[in-house]
Amino acid sequence: MSGGFPRLTRALAPVLRSNTGSKPLPRLRYIEESEQTPHTRELIESARRTGAPDPRVVSLMTRSPLGIAWVEYWNKLLYQGILPHKLKEMCRIKISVAHQCGYCSTVRSTVAKAEGLTEDMISDLFDYAGSKRFSEREKAALHYADLFKQGELSIDKDEVYTDLAKHFSDEEIIELGLFCAEVDGVGKFVKSLNVLSWEEACELNPKLNAGATPVAAE
Repeated sequence: MSGGFPRLTRALAPVLRSNTGSKPLPRLRYIEESEQTPHTRELIESARRTGAPDPRVVSLMTRSPLGIAWVEYWNKLLYQGILPHKLKEMCRIKISVAHQCGYCSTVRSTVAKAEGLTEDMISDLFDYAGSKRFSEREKAALHYADLFKQGELSIDKDEVYTDLAKHFSDEEIIELGLFCAEVDGVGKFVKSLNVLSWEEACELNPKLNAGATPVAAE
């Protein structure tokens, strides 16, 4: 990304939309190359290598010191810990489709792919309970992600954690809960930035429409 490119494209955006019908740009601008430090540049390059988080969102977040801190935390939550990255990536996509976040629903972790997460499995996330592609432990995590997206009243029940305890340790449940909270909360913010609209995401992957069940934001 050249230093003047984001400024130029934003200045030309109204003309481009009126003349070509192209989609609006994100509501916040990306960091310019002249603003990047070696550290922010490495965060963006790391996102390009891993596929998640998407480098476009990292290029937005790294304009803020606390945004940089969030990217660092999100990388740890997504790629470190004791839960398999593949399981967390499935929960991330499940929640993202539920709240119709175009950006989050189309992002794919190259690390999760290397661990065996396929597009067929992702398609089955829409009906994971009846799928033979997932273990009972994975289904339990996906069910919790479903409940989490429905709201705090859905997870504030003894039976929810009794069921989780059949498959996960307390340490794993803490990690899963923090992960779902991050995906749900920050996902709403990222969706509002209009990095990629839901309509554009469905053009890229028509199966998204079949799997989405809109959930109202709390």
